[in-house]
Amino acid sequence: MSTPLTTVAWLTWRQLFARRRGWLAAAIVVLPFILTFFYRLGSEDREGDRLIFMLNMNREVVLGVLLPLTAVIFGATAFGGEVEDGTLIYLLVRPVDRWKAAISKYLVSVAVTIAVMIGAVLVAWFALRTEELPFAVPRAFIVASALGSLAYCALFGYIGLVTRKGLVIGLLYVILFENIAARGFEGAKSLSVREFAVSLAQWAGDGVVKWQQPGVSMTTVWVVGSIILGGALALTLRKLARYEMAERL
Repeated sequence: MSTPLTTVAWLTWRQLFARRRGWLAAAIVVLPFILTFFYRLGSEDREGDRLIFMLNMNREVVLGVLLPLTAVIFGATAFGGEVEDGTLIYLLVRPVDRWKAAISKYLVSVAVTIAVMIGAVLVAWFALRTEELPFAVPRAFIVASALGSLAYCALFGYIGLVTRKGLVIGLLYVILFENIAARGFEGAKSLSVREFAVSLAQWAGDGVVKWQQPGVSMTTVWVVGSIILGGALALTLRKLARYEMAERL
């Protein structure tokens, strides 16, 4: 017999893959492979080129675009679908603590995001694998994507809870802050989950993953990243706890 938390997790899982989001997840997994395929067609395949290509593609495409996009799609939808159609109240009256329901939904969105990113990283690596591309390369980006997913899903989950336009606001955040402000202003980098993920990839890369430009310090990654994660989750729990006093979410 399923427990209330199991039911919440299962309903969240079904909700996340409704409305063709499963096809979007599949497209995200396949995109790095397509880029790798065209690289192999047009590359002279000199020594070291594959490693440079794999590092740049994972940094700019996987961590810079696909990771936040996937987190927006699944993180903002964890609560966003119920906020949009007005059925959130039916979740809150279930015999389960609200904080447990919130954490359950958050963990499902994180698990889905990580699974999609693992597929995207590994499929491209298998298509280009050679001795100069040890498993340390995909492992580093999987670790970076996994830890980045924790912060992104917490942030986008809260946005999806407080507004019916969670997907739109999340996409604007990714475009305007992560891919414009954080690239152009040094101060913004210290608040960018994307920059945290880039530094995490180098940290987990066993010396294989290296960047010419210095990234965010690991102290900043752990401290500011933890604040973003904890703050977003705390705001989400507070919003749910105060739901009765609000006229609407």
